[in-house]
Amino acid sequence: MTAPAQPTGAPMGLLLAPQGAASGTPPSPQTLGHSVDCVLHDKQPLVTGSGSRSRYSVREETTMQIARAGIIGCGKFAQAQHLPNIAASERVELWHASSRSESGQAAAREFGAREVSADYRDLLADPEVDFVILSVPHELHMFYIGEVLQAGKHLLCEKPMTMTMEESYQVIRLAQQNGVKVCVDYNRRFAPAVVDLKAAYVAHRRDPQGAPRVYAQERTRPKWAEEDQTMVLLRVNDESITYGGVHIDWKEGGGQIIGEGCHWLDLVTWLLDERPVRVTAVGSTRINYVITLEYGSGSLACIFFSAGGSFEYPKELLEVQHGGKIFRSECFVENQYFGRGERTVKRFPLQADFQPEAGPEGGHNGYLAKIDAMGREYAETGVFNYIFPDKGHRALLEAFAEAVLNDTASPIDEVAGARATYLSLRAMESIRRGTPLPVNVEDWDMYVHGD
Repeated sequence: MTAPAQPTGAPMGLLLAPQGAASGTPPSPQTLGHSVDCVLHDKQPLVTGSGSRSRYSVREETTMQIARAGIIGCGKFAQAQHLPNIAASERVELWHASSRSESGQAAAREFGAREVSADYRDLLADPEVDFVILSVPHELHMFYIGEVLQAGKHLLCEKPMTMTMEESYQVIRLAQQNGVKVCVDYNRRFAPAVVDLKAAYVAHRRDPQGAPRVYAQERTRPKWAEEDQTMVLLRVNDESITYGGVHIDWKEGGGQIIGEGCHWLDLVTWLLDERPVRVTAVGSTRINYVITLEYGSGSLACIFFSAGGSFEYPKELLEVQHGGKIFRSECFVENQYFGRGERTVKRFPLQADFQPEAGPEGGHNGYLAKIDAMGREYAETGVFNYIFPDKGHRALLEAFAEAVLNDTASPIDEVAGARATYLSLRAMESIRRGTPLPVNVEDWDMYVHGD
């Protein structure tokens, strides 16, 4: 197979809202992980093997097991998330980076990569690499996934894992045949605000308690079935001007729904922990749509995506309602829970804050103040110093590294990746046909017979 031109990195819209071989024997659990006497730490410069200097230094001696990561593609998203997240980790070391661009190679060295190469096959042949992070455009996912898995390397792949059902089948089969783990970067499952919201929601379902005024009222009718159902709203505010052609090009990006909507389809289904039974979508497969998922319990999830909004306001609002309680999360920075007596408000720190003087109160209002400060700074200097809510990228990296080191299950495996692709395809087909479509159990299960 001839390798396609290796890209400089994953496609990007606005950094406030990131979007996005050689065969080998799978490593045994005994050989995974490395007791090393140094890892990278954000203090003093370090002279790398190439002679260039990095902002990361040698940390004190440790015998902690370290997972050595390789990365294919060192473009904007890798530089905004993957590379700094590895550098901040105590369990992951950036061992080998592959990029055909000089800027990507320079970035990898800046973040302390031990080896840097232009040919991804050099990375796959490196026996020191425990797992590979794939940060390339959507259309190239299947090619590189095949190369990585056949080389016997574990894989952390950006979303969407695949763009067709046929590709999903191939990934599941290759993972089985080569005995390797696949993790798909549906990072929102690991965002601290989302983790807290789901825990509160699940606890309420197990032990429903309402506000005193509610439980003081005597029920005068039988309980309705709908009262045990959950209603979910996920509202996404986006700005159409930030969209480049790659996002909606059917070949390169696959369209907005499969390119980014897959995140929200995965998230709401994970929250409810049920298989959807029906998908109804209206609007455009390009931008501006509403997707409704119906579940076997009667619960409903609605994803409202508008590109007519403004990034002067936070992007995502998640709201879950069940049994007299409301669980809200404002763009990963503030949660509000209502219905069990006193209102609960929780605020969550940003992953990266380049406007530290603005909005010291944190939460939703603090985030708005930081957005305003960022806009003013750009107007004055022409430079964007971005702010990043914690959407779970770093926590997912750590979870996958633990799975690799301890030979446990992937936190978001290839079947989960296939299901998000399937729901995305169902939603797009529903829009095109103008009709609801079933979620077929055989497609959901994606059974692959082992050899």
